[in-house]
Amino acid sequence: MNVKELLEREAGGEPLSRLFRMERYAWMALSYDMAVAMDMDGCILAVNAAWQRSTGFWPEALRGQYLLEFMAFDDRERVLACFQSLITSDTATTTFDFRFRCEGGEYKRFNWNVLYSPDNELFYCIVKDLSEVSDLRHAAYHDTLTGLPNRLYLTDSLPRLIETASGHGHVLSLLFIDLDGFKEVNDTLGHLAGDILLQALAERLRHCVSRPEYCARLGGDEFVLLELWPCACHEAEKLAERVVAAVNAPVTIDTQEVRVGASIGIALAPEQSADPVTLLELADQAMYRAKRAGKNRFVVADTSGTCGPGLESGPGNG
Repeated sequence: MNVKELLEREAGGEPLSRLFRMERYAWMALSYDMAVAMDMDGCILAVNAAWQRSTGFWPEALRGQYLLEFMAFDDRERVLACFQSLITSDTATTTFDFRFRCEGGEYKRFNWNVLYSPDNELFYCIVKDLSEVSDLRHAAYHDTLTGLPNRLYLTDSLPRLIETASGHGHVLSLLFIDLDGFKEVNDTLGHLAGDILLQALAERLRHCVSRPEYCARLGGDEFVLLELWPCACHEAEKLAERVVAAVNAPVTIDTQEVRVGASIGIALAPEQSADPVTLLELADQAMYRAKRAGKNRFVVADTSGTCGPGLESGPGNG
C-alpha cells in the first residue's frame, strides 16, 4: 500500500484525493512552456495559457479537442506509436517532436516531453517551441495560467500611464477586482476547475478594456483593469458595471454551471493620486468596502479624509 492509499484509508479518502488532484495540476500553472494533460484517447483535458502565445489558440479552444486533429498527417503514425509505447512498456516517459497545426493553418514543430501515469490513465506533457527560448521578457511580464500581464508588468507600466494621464489632461481609472465565491469553487470542484474558471474570466476581463495590456492578474483571484479616458468625463463606473456583468455570467465546467461575483474598488489618477503605490492602495481599500457592503458591486475610492463610503453601486445581477 502506498502513502496516498494509506492516508486515504485513515482520512476517509475524499479530502486526500482532492489534494492529490491539486498537486497533479500545479505544475501546469507554474510552467512557462506549454503544458497539457490528456486522457488515453488523446482528448485534451487541460492546458495552460502558454499555448495561446505559441499557437494562437486560447485554452478554451483546445480543451475537449483531440490532439490527432492538430497533428500533421505524415507525423501521425509515428507519434501515436510513441504514445502507445508508454502504455504498453515499463518506460514512463518519452520525448518526440511533430508538426502542430496552429490557428490560421500554420504548422510549427514542437518538442514533446511526455509522462504517462498508469494510476490516472493520463498523459502529462511539457511542450517547447524552440523559437521562444529567447523570449525571456514575455515570461517575466506575463502570468503563466491566464496569459495576462502580471504584477511586475503592472508595477513597471503604471507610472508611465499615470504620467501620460497627467501630461495630457486625461483620467486613468484603476479597477481592483477580487472574485466573490472563487474559494468555494476550488474547495468543491477542485483546483483544476478553479484554473479553468480563472482562464475563462481572464478572457472576459481582457475584452472589457480597450487594450489587452490594460488587464492584469495580480495573483490568486485578484485582477486589475486600467483604462485611459481622454477627458475628465470618464466612465469608470460604467466600466465597472460591465465587469460585474461579465463575471456574473455562468462558466460551464464539465457540464456544470459555475457562477461567481466581483467586488471592485475604483481609484482615479491623477485626481485622487499620482503615486502608483497610493493609487493601488486606494483601489484596494475601496474593493474591501465593496466586500463589506455585500459583495458583487463596486465602490469608488474616497479621498476626502472622512469616513464616508465613497460612491457605491448596488449589488450585481449574479
